[in-house]
Amino acid sequence: MTAIDKYIIFSLLNVILLVTIIFNTVINFYLFALVMIILVVLCNVLINRNILAVKKLGKKFFFGVTLPLLINGFFLINYITGMNPTKETYCYKNMIAEVGGKNSHQKGKTTYIYLSGNAYEYSYMTRSFLIDYKRMLFRNQIIYTFERGIFGFKIRKDFEFVYNEKCLDKEN
Repeated sequence: MTAIDKYIIFSLLNVILLVTIIFNTVINFYLFALVMIILVVLCNVLINRNILAVKKLGKKFFFGVTLPLLINGFFLINYITGMNPTKETYCYKNMIAEVGGKNSHQKGKTTYIYLSGNAYEYSYMTRSFLIDYKRMLFRNQIIYTFERGIFGFKIRKDFEFVYNEKCLDKEN
């Protein structure tokens, strides 16, 4: 297997793990980005001082494949070891987005939601759904099922959209 083959296979694996595991982990987006930047800078310093060996594949392979795979592995272990499921229920509103070009604009609801009490304000993927909008249509409450992994991170294992008349008061 050549280096390019490894790069392609592991890159695809990293994308799959990112979408299926990290996007379902409840983390503060800004804190996560800050930790990733610090980790990249620290690894770069360790590589430049020959403390961290990157072998023959080089820095590009390390930063493009190996480091993301290590990070994804960390979150995968947390995901697999999730236990003690708990349910949380929130009323929600959909985000309104404006799309279109220079001559035409349309407004429409998206699958990104605002939770009551501003819950999970900085955990964007907890409030984003890569699903068909029809599953959310005419519903105003979400029931999450969360578990806590071995590293202490909360994991969104399941969710269900329902209609609740009590949430109508909270929409305005």
